[in-house]
Amino acid sequence: MIDFDYVKGNSQAESDANWKALREKCPIGWSPLYGGHWVLSRYAEISAAFRDWELFSSKRVDPEYLGLEIIPMKMPLMNPEELDPPEWARYRRVLSPLLSPAAAERLRPQIENWVGHYLDQVIETGRIDFVYDLASPAPGAVVLEWLGFPPEDWQRISYAYHNVTGHSPGSGEHEQALQDLGWLEQRIAEEVANRRARPRDDAISAIVNEELDDGEPMSSEYAEAMVRVLIAGGVDTTTSVTASALVHLHFHPDDRQALFDEPSLIDPAIEEFLRCYPPARTIARTVTRDVTFAGCPLRKGDRVLLSEASAGYDERAFPAADRFLIDRFPNRHLAFGMGIHRCPGSHLARLEFKEMLTQVLQRMPDYRVLEEDLVTYPSWGVVGGWSRAPAVFTPGSRRN
Repeated sequence: MIDFDYVKGNSQAESDANWKALREKCPIGWSPLYGGHWVLSRYAEISAAFRDWELFSSKRVDPEYLGLEIIPMKMPLMNPEELDPPEWARYRRVLSPLLSPAAAERLRPQIENWVGHYLDQVIETGRIDFVYDLASPAPGAVVLEWLGFPPEDWQRISYAYHNVTGHSPGSGEHEQALQDLGWLEQRIAEEVANRRARPRDDAISAIVNEELDDGEPMSSEYAEAMVRVLIAGGVDTTTSVTASALVHLHFHPDDRQALFDEPSLIDPAIEEFLRCYPPARTIARTVTRDVTFAGCPLRKGDRVLLSEASAGYDERAFPAADRFLIDRFPNRHLAFGMGIHRCPGSHLARLEFKEMLTQVLQRMPDYRVLEEDLVTYPSWGVVGGWSRAPAVFTPGSRRN
């Protein structure tokens, strides 16, 4: 029995310290909070749970509540992330070609364009909020253009996903985000219905009009669920890690200088940023049968919390885990998960992250974060990052 509340900790340092104490004291423990659940904090057990989908199910238990969170959260289906095989395979096959490495590479021109576009909006002013001026709108534009949403929807959707996690419940930003997410449900249904009637050359059309492996047409409910998960996974997650990386480079000028001196370090640096600042810090699973797992008696129906963040700081898996090593190799972090539910958008996310980091370093090399104006997420339990990250730099010229 452990006294551990994973949503406590309103900073990364506090959250990481709580997980470190748990790794050292009780790597698998039972918390009575939120209806009771097991907590896994070490890399070996977490990666094993990710891989064993037959024992640790992603399928939601209650049709009204999200199965991927421990705290009860009413939310529509997130398909195929909340499905297990064989049903999972039918729908993952639809997503895989849309998000393959080759498909992501075809989006590189759009990525370069939108990152450049949003930097152009502020480059002459000498001031930027890395969250609201770049890391939120740029990935949003890429993903939502690819899906087929009209440009007038992009900012509202991107800001809604950021503000619902980046601001405290009860705040004006959070309440507006909840309203906008309700509006988004209507917009998703409208776009799915529109593509069924009038297909276009976009990802929503590809999803809606795809026949499943048995020849059955895609239902509107599941098409909407797939669009929903692509937006949720493709918008604010990249925002989180990009803002964290840019703030890190402000506080660690030696790492910033290393990227200037050796541009080839950008790729291993991206993996180290993902290890140290994973945007999704925890995820839940459900035990499917009575079993002894790593010496603990798990029972069918037990809920289990896995922490990608804690796994990344496990000293047993990563030597000098508390240090950011810009050239760390190997680096088998779990920022994108592992196993059959590994994030299908990881290739696209890496390209977006790299382009934002590269263009900022090229166009704003002397940027300085305004530390007194930094605003952290209200909790680093589920998602971590910066609500706001204002910075100043020497003004430059627009490219387009």
